[in-house]
Amino acid sequence: MNTKSFIIAIITMLTISIDTYGQDWGIGVKLGDPSGITIKRYMDGKALELSVGRTHFFNKKGYYNNRFNDWYGDKKFGYKDFQYLDYKSSAPIGLQLHYLIQKSLDKVADENISGLEWYFGFGGQVRFQNYTYDYRYKLEGSPDWLYATGEKVTDTDIGVDGVIGLEYTLKDAPISLFVETTLFMEVADNPFLFWFQGGIGGRYRF
Repeated sequence: MNTKSFIIAIITMLTISIDTYGQDWGIGVKLGDPSGITIKRYMDGKALELSVGRTHFFNKKGYYNNRFNDWYGDKKFGYKDFQYLDYKSSAPIGLQLHYLIQKSLDKVADENISGLEWYFGFGGQVRFQNYTYDYRYKLEGSPDWLYATGEKVTDTDIGVDGVIGLEYTLKDAPISLFVETTLFMEVADNPFLFWFQGGIGGRYRF
């Protein structure tokens, strides 16, 4: 599934939920991976959660160096020699959509607590980042280096998520606070690469 198809699927699922269930929404801010906007659609013991924001990729130069070697090999330039020089990258963006089962926690350690729920579920995620490479190369029969700068590459990761979390809705205000953790498994472009993610945040419910 490409990025466009993933976004279309998200819009379709949210539209179906609007037509099927009564109004109960939450919108707010999430800090973690990704850090950004979170929207939740509550549906009588179930929920759809959409999070969009800045995520995290590897930022070590060795990672991008290896990615360059793969990119260069795929291009099949056939130069006599080449050398990787440097890279620049944009802010990485992540988009998650989760289907959740919400369970009430009425009592914790013999204490009665109203408004506390735990939840679990699954979903999908897409993460993307643009970066550019600078490198130099030699043509066959020439001893001189030629320079290429700003070779743009888009890194898109698509995969599936498992998520578990806690959510507490304040008794006297339409505010919910949450903490959650996610296990993300890439399907493309690095199949079976696992990422642990997490976040905390709050939403205004209406």
